[in-house]
Amino acid sequence: MIYEETYRYLLRHVNSTEFDTCLYSVLHMDWDGVIQSPIHQMAKGIGTTEKYLRKIIKKFTSSPKDGVRRILIPAEQEMGKYQFNLGPTGSFTNRKDRYCKKYRFFYTDAFRNLPMAAKRLVLMAAFKMSVNKYEDIFLNYEDIIQLGGTLAKRNQILETMNIINQALGDIMTFTVASSTFTRKEILFVSFQTGTLQDYLENRTERLMLRKTLYEAGFPNHIEDKVCVELERVGKYIFRSFQQATKAPIKDDLLKLARFIYRSSLQKLGSALNSNKHLLAEPKEASAYFSTIVYNEVLKQMATYAHQAACIKGLIEREHFHREISGKSLERHVDYSEVQEHIEPIRAKHALAMDIHKTLNKWCEDWVISRVKSVTGTNENELAKKRVLTDGQTISDYLGYLKKHTYEQLEQHMAVYQHVLHGDHVLNVLRQKKEAMHSYFAIQKDRIKK
Repeated sequence: MIYEETYRYLLRHVNSTEFDTCLYSVLHMDWDGVIQSPIHQMAKGIGTTEKYLRKIIKKFTSSPKDGVRRILIPAEQEMGKYQFNLGPTGSFTNRKDRYCKKYRFFYTDAFRNLPMAAKRLVLMAAFKMSVNKYEDIFLNYEDIIQLGGTLAKRNQILETMNIINQALGDIMTFTVASSTFTRKEILFVSFQTGTLQDYLENRTERLMLRKTLYEAGFPNHIEDKVCVELERVGKYIFRSFQQATKAPIKDDLLKLARFIYRSSLQKLGSALNSNKHLLAEPKEASAYFSTIVYNEVLKQMATYAHQAACIKGLIEREHFHREISGKSLERHVDYSEVQEHIEPIRAKHALAMDIHKTLNKWCEDWVISRVKSVTGTNENELAKKRVLTDGQTISDYLGYLKKHTYEQLEQHMAVYQHVLHGDHVLNVLRQKKEAMHSYFAIQKDRIKK
């Protein structure tokens, strides 16, 4: 979507080709905001040369002016790609965000060839149509004149209207009208019936999903209905991590969300050849994929618990830090100086612990949500909300879920049996297993009532 921050930037701060570059970016970026399109393909889609596009990218990545942030940021983990930095990305929106849909006419030669003033006027009308969800809208002269530039006077606006009507008259018509209430002159814009729903969808993540499954060993085409369900699981990972994120660990958690989603897709791709029946039932495919994701998150939770334990062990070696600090300063150091030396290590420990706790809570919530999917959230909802397999009872499903949960915990416990600082991880996993044991016992008693 073209969110309000992007919309306001396009109205004031770009030339014609820069305008088209931003529109292209919002159509081809992934959930992290990274534009997944090579320079030559992007230039062709915008209708410009690679040389000029590189100039635009240089401008967009340079230090911001007039209080506007950088429009593009080099993607940290993807060499040669850029992250679009205006507005929320695809997985972090909320219902309060105002936006304009990516209407098909934005990506036509007729629109790209319009002068800048005309593009801004069309964008204003399209944004209002999208927000109001109605194809007949009006614009006030005052709102347009505030933009300045070539739309600062009435005759300039009227001239721009005529240009739009000639180029896009089969899609929209601009006319001068009079307000029923104020009797002031306004611009009435009538879009062709159906324009409100004639927009393009960003399929970047879907293309990446199919590519990842293919590269993991599954050569067959994945139908859209299956992709939609898998993407829902993916968006849940990103959104749940984002909602649980505190400022210090935000970037690290979102990078981890991408890693977990990608690695889980790779494991799904490896498993699909022997589980092709899942593709016939999209909900079954998403449930299977969700289980893979849970296993991956649990693995990362244990990894960060171990990382935190190792860092803590390093922090406790005070004599070692005193020696390092002394050699660095070439003199004897006191307690406060040693603590100052250790402070960056403490910060890394706190980061690892915060991520571990977040993942730990996520794993608990995942199991609880699976239980609630068959038992309901209270006594009155004790019903088969989840579609159970033939002959399977709620008790059977809970037994399967309990068995799987224990098996995964025990697998990770086996990994850390003989690892340095592994005792801490083993304690964490044992505590989680005990907590899950108590939880499943309560649910078992509940369904018997």
